[in-house]
Amino acid sequence: MKLSKIYANDSKFKPIIFNEELNVIYGNVESQIDNGTGRVQEHNLGKTSLVYLIDFLLLKKVSKTNFFGKYGGYFSDWVFYLEIMLNDGKFLTIKRAIHPNTKISFKEHFSKNQDYTKETSWDYENLLLNAKSKDDNPKSILEDKYLRFNVSPEFDYRSFLPYLLRTQNDYSQVFLLSESYSHKSRKPLLFDLLGFEPSLLKRKYDLDDEAKDESKQITKLKKEGASDEVYKIKAAIEVKTIERDELKKKLDDFNFYQKEQKINFDLVKKVETKISELNKEQYSLDYSIEQIHKSLDSKNTPTLQVSDIEQLFKEVKIYFPDSLAKDYKEVLNFSSQITKERSKYLKDELEELLRRKNKVNRRLEELNEVRSQSLALLQEKDTFLKYKKYQEELIQLENEIFHYNKSLEGAKTIENLEFSLSNTKDKIKDLSVDIKKEIDEDSLEYKAIRQIFQNIYKTTFEYTALLIVEPNTVGNVNFETTVLNQSQNLTGKADGYTSTKVLCASFVLSILIHYSSSSFYRFAYHDGIMESWGDNHKVHFINLMREYCKKNNIQYVFSLIKSDVPSGFQLKANEIVRTLSKDDYLFGFEF
Repeated sequence: MKLSKIYANDSKFKPIIFNEELNVIYGNVESQIDNGTGRVQEHNLGKTSLVYLIDFLLLKKVSKTNFFGKYGGYFSDWVFYLEIMLNDGKFLTIKRAIHPNTKISFKEHFSKNQDYTKETSWDYENLLLNAKSKDDNPKSILEDKYLRFNVSPEFDYRSFLPYLLRTQNDYSQVFLLSESYSHKSRKPLLFDLLGFEPSLLKRKYDLDDEAKDESKQITKLKKEGASDEVYKIKAAIEVKTIERDELKKKLDDFNFYQKEQKINFDLVKKVETKISELNKEQYSLDYSIEQIHKSLDSKNTPTLQVSDIEQLFKEVKIYFPDSLAKDYKEVLNFSSQITKERSKYLKDELEELLRRKNKVNRRLEELNEVRSQSLALLQEKDTFLKYKKYQEELIQLENEIFHYNKSLEGAKTIENLEFSLSNTKDKIKDLSVDIKKEIDEDSLEYKAIRQIFQNIYKTTFEYTALLIVEPNTVGNVNFETTVLNQSQNLTGKADGYTSTKVLCASFVLSILIHYSSSSFYRFAYHDGIMESWGDNHKVHFINLMREYCKKNNIQYVFSLIKSDVPSGFQLKANEIVRTLSKDDYLFGFEF
């Protein structure tokens, strides 16, 4: 894959059309030294921003700390397009706006230098950057459908990009790009690219993580008070269980207590309450019975007879009709009948009340007996206090056994973790041996890449540089570079800023050259790579890059300002693909 063209929907951004070999982003300014730091001042023309733009168009996630996260407000309506040349000779245009920056579109085509700013027909349009489905995820589609790399297929296409896209601040170390890239994410990829089996190193890092997690769990459990003395805890549980069972037997001997008699203070209180309720009911029944007795004892017969009425009429010399006498007799007969029926009803009710009273009395006798016995037993103070003491001891023993069991769980957990940790460490040792064997076998890729690496460095800097892969003290892998002097002795030249830059370029280019016939990246953009180099080093390097690019079908892009062009050296016209100046910034304005 190579860069073909970058353009935007805003005319302030001038299109950059890349050629397939050597490309220069030329800064038409003179270098200036910062009197405070002694370093070359930044010119802010946009040559570094181009690194961020390419990375953005190759679907880097935008965050608050990176370029478009900080300066996205300057590009509210901007849409950028990256045209890349695929390894099968076709071209792909990637479209991505700044707002929103999560929608991606793709269009495959056969001709270079297209302008799709007005295009309405896309192969894939507005794919969401973080789509969960691989069929809808633009990174997955770009990787699987278009790039189709067959080098390091276990790693996603963006894994090696940080080595290919480097700013002026990314040359302090050859292999460690920044602290944000962990050894686990970086070293297996490099191990693979250099021809070794990456699964060994990946598995080793996974086991290292497992061992670290298990150690943390053990430490945490011990801090929380968990013991690792399983057998001592088991013995303590056995002793305390025997003590508890003996105490339970003593408590069972107090057969008057709750288990058999159900006698306790709460029970007495309940009995008292029930007795009080029954006494109230008894009083009510007695009152009702008494009233019925009074009703039954009364004769309830009329005191005025018919003869008495007749006599009264005679005395007042008033006639007393026979019909009136007859009616009054009927009233007396009806009253007598009602009285008999009422007496029968009262006797029935009295019988029911007496039955209920007898039942209440029997229940009161029972409850009074229970209360009497309960109070008598509870008043035996010495016995009760002794029981209470046993009860408290039982509770204490139960608590101790509970805590011992919890400790046993923790101890077993620690024991299991320690056993697992021991197994993990054994696996780590075995893998460390396997990794060392893998390195000792010295892969063909590693040999070939080393030779290219050494050739680039020696042609540029006149010394022999060594690319070293070696086991480290913890069984993982270290990647190192060092430089031999004329006597083939190790020197400190590899530690210098200029030398480190050459080493960075040598490593990346040796990878690209070695895999140039495979489906992999075939480009790199190194910003400010030759700043601080001597003129001879620059000339040697540029000429070598011309040769390597042509011979191996790779594309190398670097930025260079006017004052860094070697004296008397001419860049070819077609090599300068974009000229930047104080009057012509990359984005058409200065931040």
